[in-house]
Formats: sequence, structure tokens, C-alpha cells
Amino acid sequence: MGLLSLFREMMDGGGTSDDRLMKQELAQVRRMAEAAENGEQMERDTPIGPKVRRRYVFTGSVQGVGFRWTTTNLASSAGATGWVRNESDGSVTAEIQGIREQIDAVIEGLDRYYNGSRWMGGFTISSAHDVPLVEGELDFHPKY
Repeated sequence: MGLLSLFREMMDGGGTSDDRLMKQELAQVRRMAEAAENGEQMERDTPIGPKVRRRYVFTGSVQGVGFRWTTTNLASSAGATGWVRNESDGSVTAEIQGIREQIDAVIEGLDRYYNGSRWMGGFTISSAHDVPLVEGELDFHPKY
């Protein structure tokens, strides 16, 4: 179960809320959300994992299909920061920053939406690697 699913389940009153680690995770997610809402810098490392920044290059059916908008919404919902941009060669580049679970939630969401049965083309990740953190970044947004 991913962090976001766990968070939603705990907020709905389900799950094993007595577990100490889950309480720490919930408290950290709340702190991260409050910091983002207040425009404050979020912590570099968290009790549930270190922050990382990953650069992805997506190829396939990624332009003209709402890919940047979907990526922005998924990343914002996950509490990740960074950016997404169309490239002149038809690919899309994104840098996503957060704990691994936040980044994984974005990629899994894109995969479910664009590589599921509803799309003819889909996408592939042609490149993915860690890049340096951007300190003080407060949101996820498309670049033009």
C-alpha cells in the first residue's frame, strides 16, 4: 500500500492507526501539507524517508494529451514539488522532488492513466535518474 493510500485510509478512520510508524507518517504528511499551504520550506529529510529529486524523460503519446496537466495534478496531490515541460523533440521532461513514495505515486498515476486500456499510444520512460535537490521549492508546475 502506498503512502497516499495509507494516508487516505487513516483519514477515513480505517487501517491500523495504532501502529507507531503509521502515526509518524501521518504526522509528517500533515506537517508537509501545512508547510506547503503556508509557503514554507519543507524539511529535507523526513521520519519516513529522505527527499530526493528525479528527472524523467517521457516519450510516446505525451504531447497534446494533457500529460503536463495530469502530471501537475498528480504531483500536487502527492505533495511533490518540481516541474514538467514539453520538449521540441516531442518528449516531455519532468523533475519530481519528494520522498520516494510521493514520486512513485506520480509515476504510478501516469502509468494507470496513460498506459491503461483507454489510451491507444501510451508512454515510456526513456530516462530516469536522480538530480540535486532544489531547496525552497514550494510547488509543482508546468514550464513553458
